[in-house]
Amino acid sequence: MAVGLAVFPLVSPGLTGKTVPFSFRDIDDRPVRLADFRGQWLLVAFWAPWCPMCKLEMPALKQLDARPDLSVLGVGLDYDSPDALRETANRFDLPFRIVAGGSRRAPDSPHRQVGPVDYFPTSYLYDPSGEIVMYIPGQVNVNKVVAFMAAHPAGAAGATAAAPVARNDRLAAFLRDRYGAKGSQAYADWQRLVDQAAGAGAADKLARANDFFNRRMLQSTDQRAWGQADHWATLGEFLGRGMGDGEDFAIAKYFTLRAMGIPAEQLRLVYVKLRGGGDPVHMVLAYFDQPGREPVLLDNRVADIQPAGQRSDLRPVLSFNDEGAWGDSQDVPEAAGGRLPLWDDVLRRARDEGFQ
Repeated sequence: MAVGLAVFPLVSPGLTGKTVPFSFRDIDDRPVRLADFRGQWLLVAFWAPWCPMCKLEMPALKQLDARPDLSVLGVGLDYDSPDALRETANRFDLPFRIVAGGSRRAPDSPHRQVGPVDYFPTSYLYDPSGEIVMYIPGQVNVNKVVAFMAAHPAGAAGATAAAPVARNDRLAAFLRDRYGAKGSQAYADWQRLVDQAAGAGAADKLARANDFFNRRMLQSTDQRAWGQADHWATLGEFLGRGMGDGEDFAIAKYFTLRAMGIPAEQLRLVYVKLRGGGDPVHMVLAYFDQPGREPVLLDNRVADIQPAGQRSDLRPVLSFNDEGAWGDSQDVPEAAGGRLPLWDDVLRRARDEGFQ
């Protein structure tokens, strides 16, 4: 059941020892500190509203900010007013926070807490410990940044702090506002689960996430849980409601493992048919220790995490994550034109809950 599946230089070694714990205020007058991003990667991107190359870079910044293990902070320089920064952010639908950095040449410009900006765009990458490890003159290349992160000791070993849900305060607020005291308790229990998994190995993280949902949540139909024939719940919705079907279990485990630092490329949500059955009726989560190897499956109908080869009762139809989809979408009623609208909608709602 195998489911079808050159780097910018480091800054000079001495620079990481001089990293300043910056403190900014964004264009909404909210404090932004380096300490707020502890435990995850941070890309500080300097740009100007009038800069053509900066505008070309915006899609790359949005793509990087969509990763659960990295946040982008945009610092606008050499602008006429904060409104110019806000107008640019709105025009490009930028999801990350924007800081008004003032004049690039001013000796008291806040951007000097990070490093020099000789031309636009310029970016600095901080590792999860809060040190500058990469200087990027010019436009950001997504593939090179991701490759650098994977090769860096913090990326290869995994961040010690489990906080790739960059805006987990938004998840807490969602559960509190939507589900009251029950939602707040569910969030506290989930956050404790993620915190306790910090530094654990992948197998331990899989077991913790699998047990948390299999033991805590009730198996239910979509009609009973959500009042509709087919609904794919976000993590926040599932935690708040406390019940759902196999799709909801698998999706919640997926986002939880992402929050624990498991990269998307090692996880696949797998739509399966029960052998001897008809239409797809179930979903499981697959984890690949190495590309091309047999995955293990997390299934709410089975207590133990088992190698896919032991699940002769399942036949995979389609697998996907937030990076793509693999398999035959024509065999899945919810797929249209090679895409999964229900999954796209889950990702959109998950971003609203803080998964960027």
